Amino acid sequence: MKNPSYSLPYPRKRLARFCIRAIFRFLLLILFRIELSGKENFPKKGPLLVVGNHTGAMEVILLNAYSPRQIEMLSAADTPVEKVTETISNLYGTIPLHRGSYDRAALTKALDVLEQDGIVGLFPEGGIWEEGKQKPLSGISWLSYRSGAPILPVGFNNTTGALNAGLKLKRPHLKMNVGQILPAAKLSQGMPKKTYFLKYAAQVMDAVYALVPTEDNASETGIINEYFEMELYLKDKIGKTLELPGELQFQQASQLAKFLHRPAILDIFETNLELPVHSIQILKEKPPISELIQALQSILLYLENENPYLLTYRFGIKGGLAMQQGLGELLRILEWCSRNNHQVTITPVRRYYSLKEEREIIERDQELYQPWM
Repeated sequence: MKNPSYSLPYPRKRLARFCIRAIFRFLLLILFRIELSGKENFPKKGPLLVVGNHTGAMEVILLNAYSPRQIEMLSAADTPVEKVTETISNLYGTIPLHRGSYDRAALTKALDVLEQDGIVGLFPEGGIWEEGKQKPLSGISWLSYRSGAPILPVGFNNTTGALNAGLKLKRPHLKMNVGQILPAAKLSQGMPKKTYFLKYAAQVMDAVYALVPTEDNASETGIINEYFEMELYLKDKIGKTLELPGELQFQQASQLAKFLHRPAILDIFETNLELPVHSIQILKEKPPISELIQALQSILLYLENENPYLLTYRFGIKGGLAMQQGLGELLRILEWCSRNNHQVTITPVRRYYSLKEEREIIERDQELYQPWM
């Protein structure tokens, strides 16, 4: 008999999930070419944390379609999601997680599922806003340590855009490799808990990436010495070149340029949050200053009043706050230009050395967002 004090019963929604999983498997076989290995490594009973790499929408579907037992997925709830994702999540059921803050409710539900010998699934890297292997968050270590649950690593090939390709009957390749069980986190004597949790999370993701197909392994991006800078050119109303006043000089130019060269982040503000920010994604087209001011104001208001963790969660506290400061600095520059009828050309510059091409790459045009689904 289940303990009624559990915040989330396990298993749950049996009929709905049985039907959804059956539909998933049917559609996967029709729309995709599927390669599975190691499925027998799923334990038949006991608490379990399932973790994987995350490049697109299909990892969640593959995990839940082919797991022999129900998986309770920790699902991002700090920003709105696409309608199709929202619909499936509501029908199947997830554990909503507000990233960037200590979400006690989500962690309690996850621990309760594990205490009932259930399975919890999550992606420790937390998102897909950067290229390649990312620093994993230590929440996976904390959950394993608190619950005593072992970890099952799963590696996927790059699934970016695979859902859209599948719906167009292009039958893209999907690969899911299930690894061997990893022992639960166990604090080493004399090692600070925070240090151990970070080390253990990194070891877990090393095991995951060892399962990612070689051609899709993003543990190394082939990019080194990446840095960013801002180029600003000012002219008065008769076309005379101007210098930016000292009090308006950038303090966070590098972090601002990095923000402007992260299309997945910019798309959150435009697509998920539906803010009027399109102008800052097309700076090379020299959009009107009034539109740029509106875009920056809407972003800063959202970060200040609704979700102060959006950038700090993804880029660290120091980096996220620096980006936010850079946005404010650019806003003040544009407001000054608007008051004085000045023209401005804004160019965020990304520089890096490509190991593949064996040369320095300089990008002045912002990248286009590639839909993750």
